[in-house]
Amino acid sequence: KNIINKLDQGANVIFDIDWQGTEQIIDKRLEYKLVTIFILPPSKAVLYERLSNRHMKDKLIVEERMKQFDKDLLHWKNYSYVVINDDLDQCYNKIINILEAELENKKSTYNKVLIEEHIKKLL
Repeated sequence: KNIINKLDQGANVIFDIDWQGTEQIIDKRLEYKLVTIFILPPSKAVLYERLSNRHMKDKLIVEERMKQFDKDLLHWKNYSYVVINDDLDQCYNKIINILEAELENKKSTYNKVLIEEHIKKLL
């Protein structure tokens, strides 16, 4: 309800959620503009390293996330945009550019062939 109130007041809202949460929002068919961005790691090795650093005490969490990764990855097609996070600053700038284009009602573009090739490498 708090989020809907913000949207009704003209505010933009950003969520950092997984694909399940994104699907829940999409399924609500709200009358607000929705821009979805799927963020990919540069490689499975980098993902493993990032997860390990985030969950240093619990290797089981890391292993479970890695087992689930291939299934999670298949949901990229349901997103408006896909960004590869191989450099945090570049990734951030790409996301900002996408959001600015969308706010100006201009569709930002990305290289879908590059994304598809990257997905194949990750799988």
